[in-house]
Amino acid sequence: MSIQRRTMQHLRFLTCVLFGAILIACDSSQTNTGEPIPHYQGENVTMVIGLDASAGGTTVGRLLAKHLESGLEGNPSVVVNNMPGASGLNAHLHVLLKAPQDGTTVFYGPRSSLGELLQFPGFSFKYSDFTPLGGVQIAGLVVYARKDSLQGGIDNPEDVVGSGELLYGGMPPEHGRMIITTMGLDLIGADYKYIAGYPSSGNIRAAIISGEVNTGTDAAHAYINQVAPVLVDTGQAIPLFTLPVLDANGELVQNSLLPEVPSLPDLYESINGVPPSGVLWDSITTMIELDQTMSHVFLGPPNMDPEAVEAFRKGIQQAMSSPEFKAEALQVLGYVPEFVDHERQSSILNATANVSPEILEYIRGQIEKNGS
Repeated sequence: MSIQRRTMQHLRFLTCVLFGAILIACDSSQTNTGEPIPHYQGENVTMVIGLDASAGGTTVGRLLAKHLESGLEGNPSVVVNNMPGASGLNAHLHVLLKAPQDGTTVFYGPRSSLGELLQFPGFSFKYSDFTPLGGVQIAGLVVYARKDSLQGGIDNPEDVVGSGELLYGGMPPEHGRMIITTMGLDLIGADYKYIAGYPSSGNIRAAIISGEVNTGTDAAHAYINQVAPVLVDTGQAIPLFTLPVLDANGELVQNSLLPEVPSLPDLYESINGVPPSGVLWDSITTMIELDQTMSHVFLGPPNMDPEAVEAFRKGIQQAMSSPEFKAEALQVLGYVPEFVDHERQSSILNATANVSPEILEYIRGQIEKNGS
């Protein structure tokens, strides 16, 4: 065989090898059945939470992480990384500035809509800077009081009007939960003294049990599981009102976890004979939309990989709609958190830009009043 012929055969062999390698590379995104490889197959996903490991939000996050492992295509490993500090800003900024864009690191947890709205220290960003992935609606709020709070006692919510001063146990005055519920007390005409400095709802609960203060606010599921058995069922306390919840159609509806407790607008109407209106009511409804709807969020870094974005959005919905998640949520949390899709999430996040100067000033004034 001539040298020229051997050279040609060798070149044909190398060409075949090269062509095969190209085919393999082109097919690397597919399984051997011809189907695309799921985006998250073989990956490790980290959920960064700006809370400590013992926080209630972390409990919800761990439950979601567990079910995301089966909800996300490819069944990746999903772990929680607690990154508390700076009122959650450390976790926000980590995902915003340092997280890879491949979708393997996302933020989960409470957001501070008021931080952005009122430009609290450290809020050098807007939530619209993140990639919206979906939200979680935690149970709404309920305000309750000891029956011996006022002279003559409290047997009905209407009894708190014009009967003396309540001692309201509060967290820092700029906390959204504190702002909206004290606005609710103002709306119905209750007189109260704001006692600030409690770090959490659990501390406020303990202070009410001991009689240090006599009025407080809690999430509906915590009220059902921890307040009602100790204080309400024993005849020591009474629920005053729940905050209405904004449904997917933008309508205010009764908190479904506590249908027997009057909603704030219903209580107002029973006292005054007309539905609530005016700047105070408008400020309350604004706070419901901005701060109490979609309490927790999934956020990806800016310019997150589009394939990862689509897979993650679909994975959250599948995880939270599964019978397994709902059953375990009832067992662990006492209720089933609701899924908020990314389109509604974006609408809620962007709503801070539409707050009128009058309402913005009213919210600032409420913080100052509670802190004085």
